[in-house]
Amino acid sequence: MTQFYKPENNRYISQFYYACGFNSSYPTTFGDGVLITLNCPEGERPNPRYSACTKESAKGRDDHSLSCSSPSTLAGNPINFTYGNKIQYETDFESKTMRISRFYNSSDSLWRHNFSTYLFFSDRSAVMVRADGKENLFSPSTENYISKTDVGILKKENDSWRYDGLNHEVLFFSASGDLTQVNDPQGIVYKLVYSKRGTGREIVVSNNYGESVVLVEGARRRIKSVKTTTQDITFVYDDNQNLTERQLTSNGSVSIRKYHYEDSFSRNLLTGITDERGVRFATWAYDRAGRAISSQHAGNAGAVKISYTSDLSSVVTNELGKDTTYRYEIISGVKRLVEVKGEPTPDCPATNSSYTYNDRGLVLTKTDAKGLITTYEYNDRGLEISRTEASGTSLARTTTTEWYPDRFLPIRVIEPNRVTVYSYDNQGRELTRQSTSR
Repeated sequence: MTQFYKPENNRYISQFYYACGFNSSYPTTFGDGVLITLNCPEGERPNPRYSACTKESAKGRDDHSLSCSSPSTLAGNPINFTYGNKIQYETDFESKTMRISRFYNSSDSLWRHNFSTYLFFSDRSAVMVRADGKENLFSPSTENYISKTDVGILKKENDSWRYDGLNHEVLFFSASGDLTQVNDPQGIVYKLVYSKRGTGREIVVSNNYGESVVLVEGARRRIKSVKTTTQDITFVYDDNQNLTERQLTSNGSVSIRKYHYEDSFSRNLLTGITDERGVRFATWAYDRAGRAISSQHAGNAGAVKISYTSDLSSVVTNELGKDTTYRYEIISGVKRLVEVKGEPTPDCPATNSSYTYNDRGLVLTKTDAKGLITTYEYNDRGLEISRTEASGTSLARTTTTEWYPDRFLPIRVIEPNRVTVYSYDNQGRELTRQSTSR
């Protein structure tokens, strides 16, 4: 292409439109660019693919999806139909005390491994980039760093950082933001040691059960290989930096898993997976905006179609042809599901429901298809302290929860018919659970 480039023909077509010169009388230009100015609010950043601001926290799983109060916004294998991003989770190695897995997210088309969480810093704030691509901005408060999109707490401890999450996981980071230790809820402690290797780096991950694995990363933290005591895994990328193969060697036998990127508008969108038997078991499709519009397994099993009727609504069609319409509102810069309308069938009634939220995006009320309302209350840390089902009726049931002041662990849960008291060890593992009738 370079032999056709004629820079003296470069010119502005208008104030905002620039064209590159072509070494021919016709056409005189090839390629072009349009100047677009985006003023993104806090917590969002410019997305060149869509020429729009996108909220990076939307790329991963919502922390509040861990709560029963939050509606699911995933369909098929899975697609986030709120934003249209395809998510894929793959496990490469698993033992009783160690797991190596990968996450793909079509929002940025990167594959990340489960030990790739890191921090980067801006002014007085810190941003955590999770293994699933989710990004949360933490700003300093009185004692800790807090986020509007994550109920976890980030603390600066001397020259390092500590993060306590809602799922009882504790992460430690170096002063430069690299992940150095993970304490998982089951009491397994993983430590990470880094060393330079060529243009990338090697990461030795070891745990308190004596097990270790060696990861090799390339540019943008792309995983290149995994070595365990029983397996060697190599990851192959194409010229577009797409992961195309996982080659697993065990006991002298090699198995290959293939990943496909066949979209005609974007070369980095995952469109299918072929398993180790050579069978293509999953296929996805996208619209011109890069939003996932269908998901299916081999033989059209579990087929799901998605249409985006506006920025604030989408329709999901399941394999039986039943449509469910989802409507959203922007709350504190994040799309929140506020209404679900499902078509009735001969065997199933309409699946209608609605939700309201507070400014932090926490569900305040949930109304089901029968019109029964469940109300929720939270403490300053965003943890549920009261839930009343069938609120305002004679069937009302209230459950209250008391929490440790500095840990994401319940102390006591009071239900209409019983009280349950919990105790834990220093690592947050449950030691006792005592229930008494009321």
